Amino acid sequence: MLSTIPFGAAPQDTGEFLLGDIDVNVVLMESTAPEDFETWTTQSIDVVKQKVTTALEWWEDALDELGTAHSVRFHPDFNYADNPVPTDVEPIARRSNDYVIWVNDFLDHVGGNSTSGISTDMRLFNHAQRVETGHDWAFTIFVVNDENDSDGLFASGGSFRKAFAFPGGRYFIVPAGRPDTTFVHELGHIFWARDEYSGGGSYTDKRGYYNAQNLNAHDNPEPGFVQQDSIMANGGLLTDAFANHMTSDSSMKMIGWQDSDSDGVFDVLDVDHTLVGTGSLTSEADEYRFVGYATVNTLINTNSAGFQSDITLNEIDHVQYRLDDGSWTTAVMPGTPTASIDFVVHVPDGTSNIDIRTVSIDDGTGLITATSNVYSGSVSSQDVTPLSGVRGIVWSDLDKDGQRDFGEPGLSEIPVQLVDGSGQLAELHINVEPDNYQDNNVINSLVPGVTVSAIGNGVMDNEVFSRVRGQSSTGSRVFAVESTSTFSVITEWDTKTRMLKAEFDTPVSMVSMDAIGDDDGDYGRLEAYDVNGNLLGRYTTHGLTSGEQATMSLVSDQADISYVIARAHYNTDVHLDNLVIGPATESQTGLLGEYWIPWLIPDDYEVAVQLPSGWVTVGADSTNVTVGEGESVRVDFAVTTPPWHNTNSPEDVNDDGDIVPLDALIVVNDLNANGSRLLAFPSEGDEPPPYLDVNGDGSITPIDALRIINKLNDAETEGESLVGLPMASVPVDNAIGSVEGESFTDLRLSDSEKEASDSVATDESVGNVQNEYRPTLSQFGIEKWFSRYADANHQNEDDINRDWDDLLTSLAQDCLHTLEDDV
Repeated sequence: MLSTIPFGAAPQDTGEFLLGDIDVNVVLMESTAPEDFETWTTQSIDVVKQKVTTALEWWEDALDELGTAHSVRFHPDFNYADNPVPTDVEPIARRSNDYVIWVNDFLDHVGGNSTSGISTDMRLFNHAQRVETGHDWAFTIFVVNDENDSDGLFASGGSFRKAFAFPGGRYFIVPAGRPDTTFVHELGHIFWARDEYSGGGSYTDKRGYYNAQNLNAHDNPEPGFVQQDSIMANGGLLTDAFANHMTSDSSMKMIGWQDSDSDGVFDVLDVDHTLVGTGSLTSEADEYRFVGYATVNTLINTNSAGFQSDITLNEIDHVQYRLDDGSWTTAVMPGTPTASIDFVVHVPDGTSNIDIRTVSIDDGTGLITATSNVYSGSVSSQDVTPLSGVRGIVWSDLDKDGQRDFGEPGLSEIPVQLVDGSGQLAELHINVEPDNYQDNNVINSLVPGVTVSAIGNGVMDNEVFSRVRGQSSTGSRVFAVESTSTFSVITEWDTKTRMLKAEFDTPVSMVSMDAIGDDDGDYGRLEAYDVNGNLLGRYTTHGLTSGEQATMSLVSDQADISYVIARAHYNTDVHLDNLVIGPATESQTGLLGEYWIPWLIPDDYEVAVQLPSGWVTVGADSTNVTVGEGESVRVDFAVTTPPWHNTNSPEDVNDDGDIVPLDALIVVNDLNANGSRLLAFPSEGDEPPPYLDVNGDGSITPIDALRIINKLNDAETEGESLVGLPMASVPVDNAIGSVEGESFTDLRLSDSEKEASDSVATDESVGNVQNEYRPTLSQFGIEKWFSRYADANHQNEDDINRDWDDLLTSLAQDCLHTLEDDV
């Protein structure tokens, strides 16, 4: 979602619960009509501003009285109060329903009018205000001048005579002569509170983030009911509530102020973060490095009157650590809803354990509103956050004893898989893919284990089809449905009338589906339910552009997802594609050698590590494990890597902590002196560095030099520094490019040029030669390059291999002598 608004909110969500920073736009209208008899003065404007300020401060104080971890901070904008907006009607002299006239005049004035209607346009105006300020919510107050009106009321015949509000972060309208209590009361409506007086709300009404019932309504039939003082009531109940900065329990719940576990944090923000990571001592005995990822989570929004967007104000404000149960210390402060984490902590001698967590902190109170699970690690070993499934470490076992010793690094970018009896990648998921079917297929029950169906009052016969659509995520087809409105098969799924349901024969742990935007501003939504129809979780995409696709994924530790419903959100349309049921069966190790294969259902599994040529495991390269319900099983792999390969940073040939052209020159110089060859096990006194085997295949070839060149080119393109980079080797086959129109013969160096390039690199003549022959090797796909070169120049295989070796050596030498000038 947008970074400047609450996590999970969209532009339409401008006031879902009364917490955080809130922009308040105060608008006064000045009539230019012939019957104009109300004129704003400096004095009357100041009175309005004071009433607004009183109302805002009342709610701030009411929250403070509760002594929670929360605060609310209003930010009034009086620009359109100090400079009233012209309208050609006199608002107070008209019926209340005529607000549409002068509110539209305001929208015209601010350039916010569209064909979408007043409600949407006002939400978007409020949204623009909060984006500009960086605040959480925004709403507008229209104050109507009634100074000369005989009764201070709107004309009869309308829906309201006094003040009225449009909830959910939109706006309220109030005659200026109304008392302070009215301003406070109407503000409660903005954040979903219901009226509690006779003629207003009813006991059966529900609203707000928790869909709380209006239990303090005047008509509560429960025996012994006594109505509480409340700002949402009237008469003495209202005035007493105003005097004491209080409101009823049920109205507090409607505006989001509910603390079910009495811990001082309201339920809407009392949701733990998720922290996943690993840590271990670095090559320095007193430094502990932690690498991980954290995200806030949201409470499911059940508001029957709103958009039901799952929203939080929480962010990953602090990443904290403590040593041996000491005090928490902040390591980094991301200040974002999600965060990649990588930091190093000094660990004094004698330290045994380290704990790491993330926290959210309220800006007003400075108190914690949410925390993550705690990562607990032993300083003497490397731990991995347990997720249900399989987790572990792949490391370089330098002494080949099968035990992880200090200084033995984790290995990144190593695949770890679940495999079947033949060693092939296990298939644990079911895929319902529209590309597998034709137009005439009804695909509801064609895939064993899952049934898909179309639901909603806009579908015919619940049948699901496949149809060709240019906007798809895989292949050319998406899911389709026969619509009752068009009497034809269409690919647009909407918010309520056309939805896709997928039911599973056995509850599953993970489901994903792709949503594709039909138009700009579309949203996709996936919801998971258990066998009893309880909502387990939701995934809502960001606002998609036309044709943009997003994968919606839901997981459950308990493997209790019985069915899912996929649809659009915010009254938009999306296309749906590529339903996948079940967990992934492959992972790749991270920076410290860590991996996870999570969300596995209880079963027996074989876990295997997939190593590059020349790398071997110490012990078996696969392990059989049994995973119980919600259980996390650890499987580590000790690996022997080629001794001439730098596992910490492959391109850092001289192991000085930097990746620079000198590293490539070392490889090229060795190739020039000794040629391509398998590298023997180092003898005593001849151990690396230099680490000549960059790609870890046990040999030294021009490819090793090319790997370093690619690394340098990539870093230059991305503006990165290569000093102190962790292991992150770049596969040569990632450097794919076009070679159309290039002659490989022209790229080869002549004998005279070779002679020049073998001379001192700073020689001016060499520089001239290199300016003419300077191919950037990372622009070409190596295999494609070789194929085209071979086809164009040779037929004999021995000639091809010999000339290919010569070609790569010459080209690498050519590039590296140029780079040598920079050194």
